[in-house]
Amino acid sequence: MGYFVQTLQHNISFSTFVSIDPTLKIPNISIKCFGKDIRILASSNQGILCCQRYKHRSCEYFVCKPSTGQYAVLPSPNGKKRFFELVALMILKSNPLHYKIIKYSDARHSPSNKNNYICEIFDSKIWSWRQTENLITERSTIFDHQSPVCTGGLVYWLTNRNTILIFDSATETHLEFAGPLAATEENRSYMYERIVEYKGRLGFICKYKSDELVLWGLEDRTNYRWEIKRIVGIDKEKNRLIGCNLADMALMLGYRDQVYAQSGFYNPRDIFPFQSNSEPMDLEDGCMLSCLEEMMNDC
Repeated sequence: MGYFVQTLQHNISFSTFVSIDPTLKIPNISIKCFGKDIRILASSNQGILCCQRYKHRSCEYFVCKPSTGQYAVLPSPNGKKRFFELVALMILKSNPLHYKIIKYSDARHSPSNKNNYICEIFDSKIWSWRQTENLITERSTIFDHQSPVCTGGLVYWLTNRNTILIFDSATETHLEFAGPLAATEENRSYMYERIVEYKGRLGFICKYKSDELVLWGLEDRTNYRWEIKRIVGIDKEKNRLIGCNLADMALMLGYRDQVYAQSGFYNPRDIFPFQSNSEPMDLEDGCMLSCLEEMMNDC
Protein backbone atom coordinates (compact mmCIF):
# COMPACT_ATOMS: atom_id res chain seq x y z
CA MET A 1 0.00 0.00 0.00
CA GLY A 2 1.27 3.45 -0.86
CA TYR A 3 1.37 6.02 -3.64
CA PHE A 4 2.69 6.50 -7.15
CA VAL A 5 4.18 9.98 -7.42
CA GLN A 6 4.60 11.36 -10.93
CA THR A 7 6.53 14.26 -12.36
CA LEU A 8 7.32 15.75 -15.76
CA GLN A 9 10.87 16.58 -16.81
CA HIS A 10 11.70 17.88 -20.30
CA ASN A 11 8.25 16.69 -21.45
CA ILE A 12 8.99 13.13 -20.29
CA SER A 13 6.95 11.50 -17.51
CA PHE A 14 8.65 9.82 -14.56
CA SER A 15 7.06 8.04 -11.60
CA THR A 16 8.12 6.31 -8.41
CA PHE A 17 6.33 4.27 -5.77
CA VAL A 18 6.27 5.51 -2.16
CA SER A 19 5.38 2.95 0.50
CA ILE A 20 3.27 3.96 3.50
CA ASP A 21 5.83 2.17 5.68
CA PRO A 22 9.43 2.36 4.41
CA THR A 23 10.50 -0.20 7.06
CA LEU A 24 8.45 -2.96 5.42
CA LYS A 25 10.24 -5.22 2.95
CA ILE A 26 7.99 -4.57 -0.04
CA PRO A 27 9.14 -5.82 -3.46
CA ASN A 28 10.11 -3.00 -5.79
CA ILE A 29 6.96 -1.80 -7.54
CA SER A 30 7.50 0.11 -10.75
CA ILE A 31 6.03 0.74 -14.20
CA LYS A 32 9.45 0.87 -15.89
CA CYS A 33 8.99 -2.68 -17.18
CA PHE A 34 6.18 -1.42 -19.44
CA GLY A 35 8.42 0.97 -21.37
CA LYS A 36 9.75 4.53 -21.25
CA ASP A 37 7.93 7.84 -20.95
CA ILE A 38 4.82 6.25 -19.46
CA ARG A 39 2.23 8.63 -18.06
CA ILE A 40 -0.11 7.38 -15.35
CA LEU A 41 -3.63 8.62 -16.05
CA ALA A 42 -5.63 6.97 -13.26
CA SER A 43 -5.32 4.45 -10.43
CA SER A 44 -7.67 2.11 -8.58
CA ASN A 45 -7.84 0.43 -5.18
CA GLN A 46 -7.39 -2.97 -6.84
CA GLY A 47 -3.80 -2.39 -7.92
CA ILE A 48 -4.61 -1.53 -11.54
CA LEU A 49 -3.38 1.57 -13.34
CA CYS A 50 -4.54 3.17 -16.56
CA CYS A 51 -1.54 4.53 -18.46
CA GLN A 52 -0.54 6.17 -21.71
CA ARG A 53 2.62 5.82 -23.76
CA TYR A 54 3.85 6.91 -27.16
CA LYS A 55 4.78 4.08 -29.48
CA HIS A 56 5.63 4.34 -33.18
CA ARG A 57 4.57 8.02 -33.15
CA SER A 58 1.10 7.16 -31.87
CA CYS A 59 -0.53 7.36 -28.46
CA GLU A 60 -1.30 4.00 -26.85
CA TYR A 61 -3.54 3.40 -23.84
CA PHE A 62 -3.13 0.36 -21.62
CA VAL A 63 -4.03 -1.01 -18.19
CA CYS A 64 -1.48 -2.74 -15.99
CA LYS A 65 -0.89 -4.33 -12.63
CA PRO A 66 2.62 -3.22 -11.58
CA SER A 67 2.93 -5.73 -8.73
CA THR A 68 2.71 -8.65 -11.20
CA GLY A 69 4.09 -7.02 -14.36
CA GLN A 70 0.88 -7.71 -16.28
CA TYR A 71 -0.60 -5.34 -18.82
CA ALA A 72 -3.18 -5.22 -21.61
CA VAL A 73 -3.18 -2.76 -24.50
CA LEU A 74 -6.52 -1.07 -25.07
CA PRO A 75 -8.01 -0.28 -28.46
CA SER A 76 -7.56 3.32 -29.53
CA PRO A 77 -10.35 5.71 -28.50
CA ASN A 78 -12.63 6.90 -31.29
CA GLY A 79 -11.62 10.53 -30.99
CA LYS A 80 -8.24 11.98 -31.85
CA LYS A 81 -5.65 12.72 -29.18
CA ARG A 82 -6.49 16.07 -27.56
CA PHE A 83 -4.42 18.51 -25.55
CA PHE A 84 -6.74 18.25 -22.53
CA GLU A 85 -7.81 14.94 -21.00
CA LEU A 86 -9.48 13.87 -17.77
CA VAL A 87 -9.38 10.13 -17.05
CA ALA A 88 -10.92 7.95 -14.35
CA LEU A 89 -10.69 4.17 -13.80
CA MET A 90 -13.65 2.47 -12.13
CA ILE A 91 -13.53 -1.16 -10.94
CA LEU A 92 -17.11 -2.42 -11.05
CA LYS A 93 -16.41 -6.08 -10.25
CA SER A 94 -13.26 -7.91 -9.19
CA ASN A 95 -14.12 -11.51 -10.09
CA PRO A 96 -14.49 -11.70 -13.00
CA LEU A 97 -12.78 -8.37 -13.47
CA HIS A 98 -15.00 -5.67 -14.93
CA TYR A 99 -13.91 -2.05 -15.20
CA LYS A 100 -14.73 1.12 -17.05
CA ILE A 101 -12.51 4.02 -18.08
CA ILE A 102 -14.12 7.44 -18.40
CA LYS A 103 -12.23 9.94 -20.52
CA TYR A 104 -13.07 13.59 -21.14
CA SER A 105 -11.28 15.54 -23.87
CA ASP A 106 -11.80 19.01 -25.26
CA ALA A 107 -14.05 19.30 -28.31
CA ARG A 108 -13.13 21.48 -31.28
CA HIS A 109 -16.28 23.57 -31.12
CA SER A 110 -18.08 24.88 -28.04
CA PRO A 111 -21.36 26.77 -27.52
CA SER A 112 -21.11 30.47 -26.71
CA ASN A 113 -19.62 31.10 -23.23
CA LYS A 114 -19.39 27.35 -22.59
CA ASN A 115 -16.76 24.61 -22.50
CA ASN A 116 -17.50 21.47 -24.48
CA TYR A 117 -15.91 18.12 -23.57
CA ILE A 118 -16.20 14.83 -25.43
CA CYS A 119 -17.02 11.95 -23.09
CA GLU A 120 -15.79 8.48 -24.07
CA ILE A 121 -16.19 5.28 -22.06
CA PHE A 122 -14.15 2.11 -22.35
CA ASP A 123 -15.94 -1.01 -21.07
CA SER A 124 -13.73 -4.03 -20.40
CA LYS A 125 -16.70 -6.35 -20.84
CA ILE A 126 -17.09 -5.46 -24.51
CA TRP A 127 -13.48 -4.29 -24.96
CA SER A 128 -14.32 -1.15 -26.89
CA TRP A 129 -14.79 2.61 -26.54
CA ARG A 130 -18.01 4.45 -27.16
CA GLN A 131 -18.96 8.08 -26.99
CA THR A 132 -21.74 9.35 -24.74
CA GLU A 133 -23.34 12.74 -24.25
CA ASN A 134 -20.85 15.60 -24.17
CA LEU A 135 -20.17 17.50 -20.97
CA ILE A 136 -21.02 21.21 -21.18
CA THR A 137 -19.69 23.53 -18.46
CA GLU A 138 -19.41 27.26 -17.85
CA ARG A 139 -16.55 28.88 -19.75
CA SER A 140 -14.83 29.86 -16.49
CA THR A 141 -14.75 26.25 -15.24
CA ILE A 142 -11.30 24.75 -14.83
CA PHE A 143 -10.68 21.23 -13.52
CA ASP A 144 -8.07 21.01 -10.81
CA HIS A 145 -4.94 19.05 -11.68
CA GLN A 146 -5.60 16.10 -9.39
CA SER A 147 -6.92 12.56 -9.50
CA PRO A 148 -10.69 12.00 -9.46
CA VAL A 149 -12.42 10.03 -6.73
CA CYS A 150 -14.31 6.86 -7.70
CA THR A 151 -16.69 5.35 -5.17
CA GLY A 152 -20.19 3.86 -5.21
CA GLY A 153 -20.37 3.82 -9.00
CA LEU A 154 -19.75 7.57 -9.14
CA VAL A 155 -16.77 9.60 -10.35
CA TYR A 156 -16.04 12.99 -8.75
CA TRP A 157 -13.90 15.82 -10.14
CA LEU A 158 -13.10 19.09 -8.39
CA THR A 159 -13.41 22.38 -10.28
CA ASN A 160 -12.00 25.85 -9.65
CA ARG A 161 -15.47 27.25 -8.84
CA ASN A 162 -15.77 25.41 -5.51
CA THR A 163 -18.01 22.87 -7.19
CA ILE A 164 -17.71 19.13 -7.78
CA LEU A 165 -18.68 17.36 -10.98
CA ILE A 166 -20.25 13.90 -10.73
CA PHE A 167 -20.38 11.27 -13.45
CA ASP A 168 -22.89 8.49 -12.69
CA SER A 169 -21.75 5.26 -14.38
CA ALA A 170 -25.22 3.71 -14.15
CA THR A 171 -27.12 6.50 -15.91
CA GLU A 172 -24.09 8.00 -17.71
CA THR A 173 -25.21 11.49 -16.71
CA HIS A 174 -23.36 14.50 -15.30
CA LEU A 175 -24.24 16.64 -12.30
CA GLU A 176 -22.53 19.53 -10.52
CA PHE A 177 -22.94 20.48 -6.86
CA ALA A 178 -21.32 22.82 -4.35
CA GLY A 179 -18.35 21.88 -2.18
CA PRO A 180 -18.36 22.54 1.60
CA LEU A 181 -16.64 25.92 1.32
CA ALA A 182 -19.57 27.44 -0.57
CA ALA A 183 -21.51 27.75 2.70
CA THR A 184 -18.48 28.86 4.76
CA GLU A 185 -18.14 32.54 5.60
CA GLU A 186 -14.36 32.25 6.02
CA ASN A 187 -13.79 30.56 2.67
CA ARG A 188 -10.89 32.91 1.87
CA SER A 189 -8.98 31.44 4.82
CA TYR A 190 -9.02 28.00 3.19
CA MET A 191 -6.55 26.94 0.49
CA TYR A 192 -5.23 23.93 -1.44
CA GLU A 193 -8.56 22.15 -1.77
CA ARG A 194 -8.56 18.43 -2.58
CA ILE A 195 -11.17 15.72 -2.93
CA VAL A 196 -10.38 12.27 -1.51
CA GLU A 197 -12.06 8.98 -0.71
CA TYR A 198 -12.91 8.79 2.98
CA LYS A 199 -14.41 5.59 4.40
CA GLY A 200 -16.05 4.68 1.11
CA ARG A 201 -17.49 8.15 0.55
CA LEU A 202 -16.41 11.45 -0.91
CA GLY A 203 -14.17 13.56 1.28
CA PHE A 204 -12.96 17.15 0.90
CA ILE A 205 -9.70 18.44 2.38
CA CYS A 206 -8.05 21.85 2.55
CA LYS A 207 -5.69 23.91 4.66
CA TYR A 208 -7.07 26.49 7.07
CA LYS A 209 -4.85 29.56 7.61
CA SER A 210 -1.81 27.33 6.89
CA ASP A 211 -2.05 25.92 10.45
CA GLU A 212 -4.58 23.12 10.13
CA LEU A 213 -5.86 20.55 7.69
CA VAL A 214 -9.66 20.15 7.71
CA LEU A 215 -11.43 17.04 6.41
CA TRP A 216 -15.11 17.10 5.46
CA GLY A 217 -17.22 14.07 4.56
CA LEU A 218 -20.25 14.05 2.24
CA GLU A 219 -22.95 12.70 4.53
CA ASP A 220 -26.00 13.09 2.30
CA ARG A 221 -25.63 12.47 -1.44
CA THR A 222 -29.23 13.52 -2.06
CA ASN A 223 -29.08 16.95 -0.43
CA TYR A 224 -25.27 17.22 -0.60
CA ARG A 225 -24.76 17.85 3.10
CA TRP A 226 -21.16 18.11 4.32
CA GLU A 227 -19.85 17.44 7.82
CA ILE A 228 -16.42 18.11 9.36
CA LYS A 229 -14.76 14.80 10.28
CA ARG A 230 -11.22 15.70 11.36
CA ILE A 231 -9.03 18.73 12.05
CA VAL A 232 -5.29 18.04 12.10
CA GLY A 233 -2.48 20.43 13.01
CA ILE A 234 0.48 21.11 10.68
CA ASP A 235 4.08 21.10 11.89
CA LYS A 236 5.56 23.74 9.55
CA GLU A 237 9.18 23.13 10.59
CA LYS A 238 9.08 19.41 9.82
CA ASN A 239 6.55 19.82 7.00
CA ARG A 240 4.36 17.08 8.47
CA LEU A 241 0.89 16.56 9.84
CA ILE A 242 0.85 16.24 13.60
CA GLY A 243 -0.10 12.73 14.70
CA CYS A 244 -0.51 11.36 11.15
CA ASN A 245 1.63 9.15 8.94
CA LEU A 246 1.63 8.04 5.32
CA ALA A 247 -1.00 5.39 6.10
CA ASP A 248 -3.63 8.09 6.61
CA MET A 249 -4.37 8.07 2.88
CA ALA A 250 -7.16 10.63 2.83
CA LEU A 251 -5.14 13.10 4.86
CA MET A 252 -1.92 12.49 2.95
CA LEU A 253 -3.65 13.23 -0.33
CA GLY A 254 -4.79 16.49 1.17
CA TYR A 255 -1.30 17.29 2.49
CA ARG A 256 0.86 16.13 -0.38
CA ASP A 257 4.10 17.66 0.88
CA GLN A 258 4.64 14.73 3.26
CA VAL A 259 4.35 12.19 0.41
CA TYR A 260 6.39 14.31 -2.00
CA ALA A 261 9.26 14.43 0.49
CA GLN A 262 9.44 10.62 0.36
CA SER A 263 9.49 10.52 -3.45
CA GLY A 264 12.74 12.41 -3.96
CA PHE A 265 11.28 14.35 -6.91
CA TYR A 266 12.18 18.02 -7.05
CA ASN A 267 8.91 19.09 -8.66
CA PRO A 268 6.19 16.41 -8.26
CA ARG A 269 3.11 16.76 -10.41
CA ASP A 270 0.63 13.98 -9.56
CA ILE A 271 -0.03 11.54 -6.76
CA PHE A 272 -2.04 8.32 -7.15
CA PRO A 273 -3.08 6.19 -4.14
CA PHE A 274 -2.16 2.56 -4.76
CA GLN A 275 -2.75 -0.72 -2.98
CA SER A 276 -2.25 -4.15 -4.45
CA ASN A 277 -1.45 -7.80 -3.87
CA SER A 278 0.93 -10.05 -5.81
CA GLU A 279 -1.76 -12.31 -7.23
CA PRO A 280 -1.92 -12.43 -11.06
CA MET A 281 -5.08 -10.98 -12.58
CA ASP A 282 -6.51 -11.45 -16.06
CA LEU A 283 -6.98 -7.89 -17.24
CA GLU A 284 -9.10 -9.09 -20.17
CA ASP A 285 -11.13 -11.60 -18.15
CA GLY A 286 -14.41 -9.70 -18.35
CA CYS A 287 -14.12 -9.41 -22.12
CA MET A 288 -13.53 -13.14 -22.62
CA LEU A 289 -16.41 -14.04 -20.29
CA SER A 290 -18.73 -11.72 -22.19
CA CYS A 291 -17.74 -13.32 -25.52
CA LEU A 292 -18.28 -16.78 -24.06
CA GLU A 293 -21.75 -15.80 -22.83
CA GLU A 294 -22.64 -14.51 -26.30
CA MET A 295 -21.44 -17.74 -27.89
CA MET A 296 -23.53 -19.82 -25.46
CA ASN A 297 -26.60 -17.70 -26.18
CA ASP A 298 -26.14 -18.21 -29.92
CA CYS A 299 -26.04 -22.00 -29.56
